[in-house]
Amino acid sequence: MKKNGRILAVVGAQYGSEGKGVIVNRLANQFDIHVRVGGPNAGHSFVHEGKVYKMQVIPCGWTNPNAKVMIGRGALINIKMFRKELEEIKQVYPDIEQRIFIDYRAGILDEKFASMEGHTQGELHKRIGSTGEGVGAARIARIERNAMEFRLAKDTEYSEGIAHMLADTVKMLNEANIAGKSILLEGAQGSALSLIHGSWPYVTSHDTNAAQMAADIGLAPQLITDVMLVARTYPIRVAGNSGPLENELLWEELSERLGKKVEEKTTVTKKIRRIGGWDDNLIDRAVLLNRPTHFVITFIDYINPEDAGKEWIDELSPDSLEFIRRVEKQWGVKVSFVGTGGYEIDGQFHVAVPYEPTY
Repeated sequence: MKKNGRILAVVGAQYGSEGKGVIVNRLANQFDIHVRVGGPNAGHSFVHEGKVYKMQVIPCGWTNPNAKVMIGRGALINIKMFRKELEEIKQVYPDIEQRIFIDYRAGILDEKFASMEGHTQGELHKRIGSTGEGVGAARIARIERNAMEFRLAKDTEYSEGIAHMLADTVKMLNEANIAGKSILLEGAQGSALSLIHGSWPYVTSHDTNAAQMAADIGLAPQLITDVMLVARTYPIRVAGNSGPLENELLWEELSERLGKKVEEKTTVTKKIRRIGGWDDNLIDRAVLLNRPTHFVITFIDYINPEDAGKEWIDELSPDSLEFIRRVEKQWGVKVSFVGTGGYEIDGQFHVAVPYEPTY
């Protein structure tokens, strides 16, 4: 009897910006299909062939020239942003339109929804630190069954130019799984930003954990074979009144501790992030909700700046190795990759070094 293909869900362990884009890109060639759900209020950055890419709609796994890339049924698509990303990718892979599929019932994130939220000048941003991209407003319209306000990708006025990419991705993904194809689910934001399980009301407008990701794309949760939880050594939250952050510190404090200037801005809002210390309770909850089979630890150079850009695990400092081993021992999950630095993206450094020979 033929075995179903493996399905890996990549989930942020904290408040997002853990470096999931880099990890997905690192794993891209190991999967036949890459799927993204969620909205464009989360940007995933990585470097491919020396160029920085910041994807808010299209899955980062497009870098695998043999993989299909899909935007799932539960996604919200900013068509203008999608077309911009598509043109960028065409510079590398002119045939990308032949292997990208958008679910015909995915939602359209019309610009009116962003206007309703006011982006980073709006009341929602001031109140809870929302990116103000209109994702929450669009989901409310969908819940209200407001067919005049909320439209699907298949609607004529939105499908112009993308009609040939529309498909029933639920059927495609289930058939691919039965055929033994491997699938990577690219999660957005982080477990602690879940509408249901996060620090409400300082949360996003949807659940962000592995089971919800499977539900959003039409796969039964029990089909997920692996969950990779990505955690940064110093978690961040977006700028503004964005909710609780354990052991919060100033960038100046961290810079002094590291002996070099560090500061991060969000991919979407371009505002300086808030940063805090490692929080065991945050990881406890993410582990409980997602039951990971693999860990990824990023920003290990925030533990010891001497580890920035290291490309081999045995080159890491004793401080960093001790931190990694403590994580493995405390939660009983193997660390598969460590982010050590090397490429600069918005003042951040990202390199995924295998902690084990292969995933």
